[in-house]
Amino acid sequence: MHRELTTNSQHNPANDSPFHDVERMEQDVRDIIDALALLGVKRCIRCRKFFQMSEPGNLFDFGQLVCFGCIPDWWSSYSKQLNSTNREEVERKLSSWLRKYHRAELVREAPATLESTEFQIVTTCGECRGSGKILDGQRCRFCNGLGTVWIVVPK
Repeated sequence: MHRELTTNSQHNPANDSPFHDVERMEQDVRDIIDALALLGVKRCIRCRKFFQMSEPGNLFDFGQLVCFGCIPDWWSSYSKQLNSTNREEVERKLSSWLRKYHRAELVREAPATLESTEFQIVTTCGECRGSGKILDGQRCRFCNGLGTVWIVVPK
């Protein structure tokens, strides 16, 4: 006995209506996106563009994926939603990712001109954890005792 397998994407003439056509197209798009994921292609949650995951500098992964081009707008809205502990955790990951893949530099004070930067954020100093002091009570040399540093991505 031979049984035929059916899938949601098979055409069923009984379902010929505009609603079912749209439903079928939506399923096809979902199937294509799933297939792209199997090939190592993921999309940015903001702009919805697809990027190769084999290039780790393409997408910042914080549980969801956001591309470098969307980072400034994403960070300005996303950082406001975080409590201080979660914000520091994401800041550390973002800072590391920006320095590793986008030539970001750690700067003690605000950049002199913003025109020379593509993106910048102020983060808690990773060395003193925002206290401004190192273990022996002296001022932290990484943040000049401020407890914060600038992460600057040059143009």
